[in-house]
Amino acid sequence: MSINPQIYSVSEITAYIKHFFERDTRLQAVQIKGEVSNLKYHSSGHVYFSIKDAGAQLSCVMFRTYAQAAPRMQEGDKVVLFGSMTVYPPRGNYQLMVRAVKKETGKGDLYQQFLALKEKLSKEGLFDPKHKRAIPAFPSRISVLTSPSSAAIKDIIRTIKRRYDLVELLIIPTIVQGAEGTKSIIHSLQLASETGADTIILGRGGGSIEDLWNFNEEAVARAIAASPIPIITGIGHETDFTIADFVADVRASTPTAAAERSVPDKHTIIQALNEYENQLRRGLQYFIDFKRQVLDDYNYRLEQAVLKSIRDKRHDLALLATRLKGMNIKDRLKEGYTLVLKNGKIQQNSSEIKVGDEIEAIFTDGRLAAKVESIRDL
Repeated sequence: MSINPQIYSVSEITAYIKHFFERDTRLQAVQIKGEVSNLKYHSSGHVYFSIKDAGAQLSCVMFRTYAQAAPRMQEGDKVVLFGSMTVYPPRGNYQLMVRAVKKETGKGDLYQQFLALKEKLSKEGLFDPKHKRAIPAFPSRISVLTSPSSAAIKDIIRTIKRRYDLVELLIIPTIVQGAEGTKSIIHSLQLASETGADTIILGRGGGSIEDLWNFNEEAVARAIAASPIPIITGIGHETDFTIADFVADVRASTPTAAAERSVPDKHTIIQALNEYENQLRRGLQYFIDFKRQVLDDYNYRLEQAVLKSIRDKRHDLALLATRLKGMNIKDRLKEGYTLVLKNGKIQQNSSEIKVGDEIEAIFTDGRLAAKVESIRDL
């Protein structure tokens, strides 16, 4: 049996298990039935309790936002809970984060519809990762689909302008709750596809499952899947999951998180550009220094070559001077040689002289002027 050599801290292994739980989409939208026990309504508005059956017990927490919309429970109530599984690190136990409560008598309600549609679309492949498109790293235009009077739109605009104010924002007013919401969302998605945007943000603030129900409609899911532009959803709070989230290219936990995901951080970009500039400067300086070294080497070689050439020429000149010294004219005349000049130039061959030319003969003791009467070959 192989043994994993890595040693984890308690925090590390708990964080890993929590991450594992929250990545499983099946655990992020579950419906569980059982009997309520250990019920406590906290002064903060949060509700802490357990749900159990004959064989097991599960810890549950329902935060104030959802508790306000849920029916008040009592010990021993038979209920159907809708929520997501997670891990609570301080105690190291897994728990159900409840988003809605229904008495056991409630059959065929919204939660059951949610799960049925989720299963149907999942089987069709609408949630398949292979269909997810990458979000552009440097968008030039983003279409934002949400209520123009909501806090969500303010958070989105503020976040994008702070992070990357080079992008153009196109706000498409959209009804995100109520009877007209589904039609409005689909219409806004169609409009957004014609804007030339790089990215679409579809978002709204938190609420009960009824408030978010437009994002669980099949028509909305199919409109998202048909969009030619990548879509980021930021719907509700971190623990809220809708059908739209599963179909979208990227699901962000909140509208603010969706805005952060849609654009880069200009400060990070500037920092990276400064580092690239420094790297380029260092590279250019290295190149210049290297070429200077090569030039110095060539210069050194050239100086050696020039000096050698000068020395060689001086040596040749010295040899020539020695030879010339040995060819002193007076010494040659004393040896019996005679120089013949015509027009002041030494004549080396008889062919250079013609009959009638005036010539001058130089002897060791004087000069003789003459006119050529005849020329004979040797």
